[in-house]
Amino acid sequence: MADVKKRPKIDAPFETDAEVEAMVERFEQLTWPYERWTHRCHLAVAVVFLSRFGYDEAVERVRRGIDRYNRERGDPDGYHETITLLFLRRVAADLRDRDGIGLARRVEELSHVLTSRWPLAYYSAERLWSDEARRGWVDPDLRELDF
Repeated sequence: MADVKKRPKIDAPFETDAEVEAMVERFEQLTWPYERWTHRCHLAVAVVFLSRFGYDEAVERVRRGIDRYNRERGDPDGYHETITLLFLRRVAADLRDRDGIGLARRVEELSHVLTSRWPLAYYSAERLWSDEARRGWVDPDLRELDF
């Protein structure tokens, strides 16, 4: 497991909707390279699943998919419930508010706004990285969600 986490990540922008769709397909098939499994790719999975399915089904598919993918890639403790749900809620709000944007453009725009540090606007690091937050949803402790 430690070796998987130490590999350098390759974070390439998506240029086309077809690239996003292909990445999500490979993620679902467990063939997407772990070194390319970046924050941007997590957002791509969220955008695609929330575009295809209702919110509840998208949450279940993302939850199962990330956990399954991480385990297959040697990172069995990589899934974080609160972070996953926080990003899904925010991406769902973006999909509601800004219709008609292609997948690649949406993922790229979101990747600049919703950085991996974005949750710290709502959560203290101690609360966000707690075992409780990893296992289940915990409410923010710094400010209420505004989306």
